Amino acid sequence: MQSNESSYRSIFKSTFLFGFVQVFNIVMKAAINKAVAILLGTEGMGVISLYNSAVNMLRTVAGLGIPQSAVRDVAEANATCEIEKLNRIITVTKKIVWFTALLGAVVTIVFARVLSDVSFNNRDHIVAFIFLSMAVFLSIVSEGELAILKGMRRLRDLAKASVYGSSLGLLISVPLYYFWGFAGIVPSLILAAGFSALIAWLYVRKVNYVRLVMENRTVFTDGKGMIKMGLAFMYLSLFGMLSDFIIRAFISHQSGLDEVGIFQAGSTIVVAYFGIITTALTTDYYPRISAIHSDNQALVIEVNRQAEVGLLLMGPLVVLFMFAMPLFIRILYTEMFLQSMEYIQYAIFSILITIYSNTMGMILLAKQKSSIFVYTTTIMNVLSIVFNLVAYYYWGLTGLGISSIIVAVCHLLLMCGIMKKVYHIVFKTRAVKIFIFTCAFCLLSFFVKDLNHLFLRYGLGMVIFGCSFFYSLCLMRSVINLSLAGLLSKFWGRKPGK
Repeated sequence: MQSNESSYRSIFKSTFLFGFVQVFNIVMKAAINKAVAILLGTEGMGVISLYNSAVNMLRTVAGLGIPQSAVRDVAEANATCEIEKLNRIITVTKKIVWFTALLGAVVTIVFARVLSDVSFNNRDHIVAFIFLSMAVFLSIVSEGELAILKGMRRLRDLAKASVYGSSLGLLISVPLYYFWGFAGIVPSLILAAGFSALIAWLYVRKVNYVRLVMENRTVFTDGKGMIKMGLAFMYLSLFGMLSDFIIRAFISHQSGLDEVGIFQAGSTIVVAYFGIITTALTTDYYPRISAIHSDNQALVIEVNRQAEVGLLLMGPLVVLFMFAMPLFIRILYTEMFLQSMEYIQYAIFSILITIYSNTMGMILLAKQKSSIFVYTTTIMNVLSIVFNLVAYYYWGLTGLGISSIIVAVCHLLLMCGIMKKVYHIVFKTRAVKIFIFTCAFCLLSFFVKDLNHLFLRYGLGMVIFGCSFFYSLCLMRSVINLSLAGLLSKFWGRKPGK
């Protein structure tokens, strides 16, 4: 078991590292979207969106969730320090991933005509979808390779693979769009996926393991648990996509496409931008708890530390965004999207709650309790759909924001109840206090944002932000001593000062 300071340090460093990676990836995607908007216009943006939606759906279905479930098995094998077991798990993972990648390519080719009909209402894109089968294949392979790096907790290699992959995607796409126009869309998607897979494969080659010769029957026998858990991941992803589609379709039916666009803007801020922290937190958390999944006492410690660090990092950001929300929306979008504040001002609280509920929920994944995971996921998705539809029907975007809080609270209570009853895993007093104080700071900022006097609003807001930041900083400094320069230099593999 790591020491108290060492464990907190590890959580903070991995969160900082992958937070930086997430921000970098968003910037790269924004740059590509800007290039598409200039070079190909709205039609080009629409074509790429439809192609990407199809590729992502096929990757999710054909991938069988293996890139997610494999992380757990690799992490567990790595923690045992048994070379033979690690060799076997990595070999099984690679073989199953290649099988699912081939499956994805074949399915794409077979359903190319259907995909063209459904996506574009014509058959002009059949050939394009046939070629995009390569993008599906390479995307699944890339995710499988990255899963091995996650399981091995090779965080620096994982971060570099992601950064280099995003950078190459930009460098490849823009020239193709410039010189070939619409004809460059499919090649750019294929090449971007190909280079991402190549970079991930090169970093996995640095892992010290021996690829074993195994019969296919043995591979699938050994990988039975991985596939079973992977199917649960796939189910979660597909149900989530369906839930989002139903909500957006209902908004469109009730209020029109403009309202959908406003909700989409708010949802992007809450889920994508603030999701940077939650994604960064879970990248290393899942392998850590997978390695100790049988030790409930150790899990109690990890759950509490993870939740504490997550909220201490997220709290000041929510406080700052809350009182300066109109300014940020104008920067990110235009004044036309200020109505999204009706949703964001409430939904943003659900992010704070989700940090705590996810730390508990991921224990089910680490313990491979796929049946409980599927049941709880189904319950929460159904509740989410019902609450959101009813709330929007009666209270519009404000209702959706409040509904997201209710759903998040239900999920937290459900996860805490299961963890306490089955595994005796609970949040300690320190974690509960941090949650209460962080929510209090955010509530103060929530009330300040409605002040009409601009100077008073921003003045009081900055005071609350300063208190929240100082609170988080003091608690973090009480358990760790980190240097920002040291973190950056460690990422690039150099010693500070050199």
